Amino acid sequence: MTDSNFPDEPGLILDRLFENLPGLAYWCEPEPPWERMVLKGQVEVLTGYSAAAFTQGDVTYGSLVIDGDRDSLERKIRASVDARRRFTETYRIRTRSGDIKHVMERGTPIVTDGTVQALEGIAVDITERKAYERRLERQNDLFAYTQQMAAVGGWELDPDTGDLRWTDQVNRIHGLPLDASPSIEAAIDFYHPEDRLVIRRAIDAAIREGTSFDHELRIVTQHGEQRWVRAKGVPQLMDGEVVRLRGAVQDITDRREREQSIRDEQAFTKSVFEALPDLLYAFDTDGTFTRWNDHFRRATGYTDEEIAAMEPLEFIAEQDRGRVRADIERVFDTGETTTVDAHLKTKAGELVPYEFTGAPMVNKRGTPAELIGIGRDVSRRMERQRRFEAVFNNTYQFTGLLDTDGTVIEANGAGFSFADSDWQSIIGARLWETIEFSDAADREAVRRGFERAKSGNSYRDELRVQGADGEAVIDFSIRPITDDDGTVVLLVSEGRDITAFKDRERLLQVLHRLLRHNIRNDLAVIRGYVDTLKETVPNGEQAAYADHIDAAARNLLTTSEKAKEMVNLILHSPGETNRLDVGDLVETVSERIRARYPEASIDVSVEAPAAAACTERIGVAIEQLIENGIEHNSASAPHVAVRVVERAEEVRIEIADNGPGISADEWSMVDEEVRDEPSQLRHGNGIGLLLARWTVDELGGTLQCSTEDGMGSVVTIRLPTA
Repeated sequence: MTDSNFPDEPGLILDRLFENLPGLAYWCEPEPPWERMVLKGQVEVLTGYSAAAFTQGDVTYGSLVIDGDRDSLERKIRASVDARRRFTETYRIRTRSGDIKHVMERGTPIVTDGTVQALEGIAVDITERKAYERRLERQNDLFAYTQQMAAVGGWELDPDTGDLRWTDQVNRIHGLPLDASPSIEAAIDFYHPEDRLVIRRAIDAAIREGTSFDHELRIVTQHGEQRWVRAKGVPQLMDGEVVRLRGAVQDITDRREREQSIRDEQAFTKSVFEALPDLLYAFDTDGTFTRWNDHFRRATGYTDEEIAAMEPLEFIAEQDRGRVRADIERVFDTGETTTVDAHLKTKAGELVPYEFTGAPMVNKRGTPAELIGIGRDVSRRMERQRRFEAVFNNTYQFTGLLDTDGTVIEANGAGFSFADSDWQSIIGARLWETIEFSDAADREAVRRGFERAKSGNSYRDELRVQGADGEAVIDFSIRPITDDDGTVVLLVSEGRDITAFKDRERLLQVLHRLLRHNIRNDLAVIRGYVDTLKETVPNGEQAAYADHIDAAARNLLTTSEKAKEMVNLILHSPGETNRLDVGDLVETVSERIRARYPEASIDVSVEAPAAAACTERIGVAIEQLIENGIEHNSASAPHVAVRVVERAEEVRIEIADNGPGISADEWSMVDEEVRDEPSQLRHGNGIGLLLARWTVDELGGTLQCSTEDGMGSVVTIRLPTA
């Protein structure tokens, strides 16, 4: 080679060196943003920008550095400048085309007179090297992972000397230290007693006959843990003689446990498969059944051989096959789970209502390969539904089911009839929009009541609405239905036409006013005239007539008072029951009667504090029974004994008198008046017993009477304890 082969100037040599550099060389300012003042080499190849673009300020090199790497690079450069030493850093840049490249930069501060004047260095593209390192790292990880997962170790046995050599992994499998060197006998002793003879015979046969072996056996490790291993041995022959045995030991415990788990799971699945009370089946995309449980065979009446030769739609009633076919196609086409109601057709031709649910079982490619189905006999459910609908739609009370936004989602026939509306006009509308209120205030009351029920509280009110037959008064309520967590999920609205009841209530109020004022006043006038008549007529027959008139007036006055009390009982509910001290109430009532009947004696005995679950209205019954024992008493000295006791979760109030007693016929007529249709041919003489009976019944108690000739009557009130 002559001198003509070399460039004329050393600078050209350096330029060619830079051009062959897989990156760039730079000289730049030592402070941020470290603008490159001189760039050489394959600048455009590395960055996608020309060297002129950097020197002219169109782009800065620092802007190419990925955000996540920029801070680290800047810290490294600052530390280098401060320490006046070389730095090396790898980072990533984003090229003009958007590609990400890995760069290794090595730079040095240029120091003059103790001051850093500039930085110079090179930036080399190491993207391929990084990719290689990642591949190598993945391969190393995979190799290490494979060794760990395989759990395989090697061994070698010299049959002449009996020397046994193990690899570290075999020691790990046996739970031994890595430097352990057991003998062949010690190695065999690790095997389970039931498997020890198998491995011994296999080794002996390999040595004597040169046969290989491969067994899956159990060992007991140094720590007493039982594990499964695959023991494999291959004899090495020389001149027809076995000179050594080489083999491997692999820990297969996990595999054996998985296999046992799979067997257990398969057995469990099979038992569940057969124990299900539903039809369970599977068929492929060709409609060929691949499995079914015993219940499928029993329900359809076909044999296993017949089922295997049939198609799914052959088990479906003809009128339902179109819908079932569409659902099957949707399972295979879209992978959806579908449910359809259809009739199962048995071998005997019986059609049974079923609910069929189908879900896809996908293959390795992720596409549906089979349909797994469950068929549930819904005959009983449909029968219950028919019974429910029969009750729901055959009641005089109109009922609706509401969503939590007030939308009516179901209503019974009574509601449609009352509103003279059809299904389309009510279902899907807000509750307050389906009712024609007589007063706008009632509409707002229902809306407020709905919000109250939605919050978990019941609402009830009387409303005036326009029904099919004109204006009506309804007893209206809204009640919440909650789930197990107490969240309101639905609401039930109920309405009952009480127009006739309200009309009767108004008539009773008129009767109550007549009894309270008109009749009472007229009887008082009669008694006043009787008193005047007594003063003007001489004693004799006319005076006796006057006494009879006065007695009748008094009796009518008493009867009107009791009738007024009965009307009051009908018009006003007793209210909520609470804890009532019966003894105190009996004392109060008795004291009031003593003032009215001073000629009679009333004794009260309370054995112990007796608290009943009732209201003070029970005092009406007590008062009527004590008065009855006095008013209908023919004894010269009327006497009533009242005894209060608490026994066996009930409070008993016993009222005994010394009069003639209540006849069985009279008491049966009270029963007849209260419980049965009263007879037109006979009726009781007094209203007091009837009033007492109604009061006790209304409060949830019972009333009994016992009479002995000449001994008076004992009437017993029984009330539940509080």
